[in-house]
Amino acid sequence: MSGPSTPVVTEPVAVLATVAALLADGHDLPEALEVLLSGLALRGVALRSAAGDLLATAGDVLRDSTAPVLEVAVPLRDGLPGTLTVLGARPSQLLVVRTCASILGLALAPVASAALLDAAEAERDAIADGLHDGPVQALVVARLAADAAVRGGDVPAARDATQAALVELRRALWQIRPRGSDGVLEALQQLSVQRVDAGIPALGLVVEPEAVLTGRAGSLAYQVVQAAAGSDCRVAVRSDGPSVVVDVDGGTLSTPELWSARARALGGDLYASAGRIRLVLPLTTARTAT
Repeated sequence: MSGPSTPVVTEPVAVLATVAALLADGHDLPEALEVLLSGLALRGVALRSAAGDLLATAGDVLRDSTAPVLEVAVPLRDGLPGTLTVLGARPSQLLVVRTCASILGLALAPVASAALLDAAEAERDAIADGLHDGPVQALVVARLAADAAVRGGDVPAARDATQAALVELRRALWQIRPRGSDGVLEALQQLSVQRVDAGIPALGLVVEPEAVLTGRAGSLAYQVVQAAAGSDCRVAVRSDGPSVVVDVDGGTLSTPELWSARARALGGDLYASAGRIRLVLPLTTARTAT
């Protein structure tokens, strides 16, 4: 039943216009779904994220209902589509339901984008801090050593300082993006080697070959491991149905909510507890051999 403040409309175009107006005015998703429910005389409406999280409902959403069930994709600009489920819809209402799903996707996009902008801003800050505290300081030392060498000082010391600055810069680049073109397995293996070269224990790494993550998903998995991994860290990557699960034992993240926003944008999620990080992402389709 519609709430006392929910507009009651019955014409499909008016239903869509009212849903869009409510969302544009900052009303909650349940209010918009109530308009869709009453306007189309539905039994129930449910809106879920790409990860299956329930975002809002209206009416009776029990799946054992005898009413016909219709599910349509909710397009999201920065990730996998969500789902709009309606109970009791008629075939003639399919176009209206699909259009409403597009309106809901537009309404959700600013929220997702804001979270992703926060995550991107925090990542840029972290990169800037790392460059300032590492390579920039090493370059200052190298410049002072070079100035001294020009005035007849120790030339080998200037060369060593320059080499140390180069090492710091290469280490910073490792923090920014993964190496390797074959997905998360190769990237994590090279990260483990890089840790050893830097005097840090290697990762305790176990990766199932079928757990394929490439592209943005592979980069995110690499970056989460790199950011969370402590000195004694175990990383397990395994497939779980349509998903890949990355467990980091012995690690922590300083801003898990921002990493979670990035994971949700790719249709996954991130869970953080004391000493353990779990990242869940959709399985990447393996490339076809040529």
